[in-house]
Amino acid sequence: MCATTVIKVDNNFNHVEKIDEAGYAIMSDMTSGAYTSAVSSFCKLKARDQAEVMATLKREHQAMLLSWLTPKKLGLIVNELQPNETIGMSRYMEAVQLSMVLDETNPDVAADVLRELPSDLQVETLSSMHAAKDVQALMAYEDDDAGGLMTPQFVALTEIMNVSQAIHFVRRTSIERGFEDITYILVVDHNHTLKGGLNVSQLVTADPSDRITDVMYPEVISVTTDTDQEECARIMERYNLIALPVTDSFRRLVGVVKVEDMIDVVQEEATEDMYRMVGVGQEEKLLGPFWRSIANRLPWLCVNLGTAAIAALVITIFRDTISQIVILAAFLPVIAGQGGIVGTQTLTLMVRSMALGEVAHANAAKLLIREFGLGLVHGIVLGVVSGVVTFLWLGNFYLAVLVALAMLGNLVVAGISGVLLPLCLKVFRIDPALASAVLVTTITDVVGFLIFLGLAAWSVSLLLSGF
Repeated sequence: MCATTVIKVDNNFNHVEKIDEAGYAIMSDMTSGAYTSAVSSFCKLKARDQAEVMATLKREHQAMLLSWLTPKKLGLIVNELQPNETIGMSRYMEAVQLSMVLDETNPDVAADVLRELPSDLQVETLSSMHAAKDVQALMAYEDDDAGGLMTPQFVALTEIMNVSQAIHFVRRTSIERGFEDITYILVVDHNHTLKGGLNVSQLVTADPSDRITDVMYPEVISVTTDTDQEECARIMERYNLIALPVTDSFRRLVGVVKVEDMIDVVQEEATEDMYRMVGVGQEEKLLGPFWRSIANRLPWLCVNLGTAAIAALVITIFRDTISQIVILAAFLPVIAGQGGIVGTQTLTLMVRSMALGEVAHANAAKLLIREFGLGLVHGIVLGVVSGVVTFLWLGNFYLAVLVALAMLGNLVVAGISGVLLPLCLKVFRIDPALASAVLVTTITDVVGFLIFLGLAAWSVSLLLSGF
């Protein structure tokens, strides 16, 4: 059993590096059989850091740690883990032990874990849980909607109360249900319909005889259970909300999304988009299972190999031109590389803006014109620079003009494709972050080669005369 430990963080040393060192020390102790030392070091970490270390341990080492930790301590760790990581650990726990652990977690976390369990283990675990009713209610919703993200644990006053009654109710409820942090309180009517909200400071500074309806804010921003988590995050960020009420289709209050949950959502969405753009699975970790990394990365490497083959095919079409002027081959990666960078820059901004709801098809024309202009300016500047360098290097005026024109054309195409591709993919309900990067790279490679080698084939006699 872990004792409560106060950790002093040394400001002169990076805290992340400390956690990494602690994790390596724990793994080393376990590998050498020094389990007591490993458990002692593990218990000195905070729950968030324990979760990070736990996720990197081998399954047998996780199983050993589980036997030393109380359900309450494990519950704190599970709150910080991804559901799939908890599922991996659950194979070393009996259903009764797992139910005790999930009873100590947040209901929304428990629901996420239970959704991933085999049906027989799910039923057995739920039957032993004290919080089964709350968790089952959340399992009816999609885990990436407000219903799956919300917690049913909140304080709600009825509109017929006065301030004195409300303070007594909040005090009693916080003690009975173990609420440690009450900052925002909601108000409902006798049908549990959402009517308003107020913060604790409003409540305690009001006159005890005032009615709650006179103290509360009547206009409360809320969402329904089927609202997407990204939309919830945008609403909370836009209006600086610390809690977002969730209602059913009849506007009855069923839960609350907390700001700390939204921080996790924003991190997960950003990480997911970033990983997808480079063909890496969101659940992959640097120190995670070797074969999981293979399964996540290899398919996208195969896709990339296929797109590279298309670019190679374009080059083979102009092999006669290249055989006459071999120096052309030296400029191919320059043209394609610059186009790829410009396309990726535009694509990254587009994917992020689309995720934040800043881009819609209504302003697509404006975006296209803007990126066309940027591509034109970048193309002229870089085209002139590359043309001048080519002329100073090889002394061939025609080749310098060819390089400049190819650079200009490819950068314009790159900017336009960085805007169009994500919008088109979204129309076909394909995640822009998942496929855009591969397609943009393919387009800039193929178009860059076609422009450069096509112009070279058309003007081969002029190029030869320039040498």
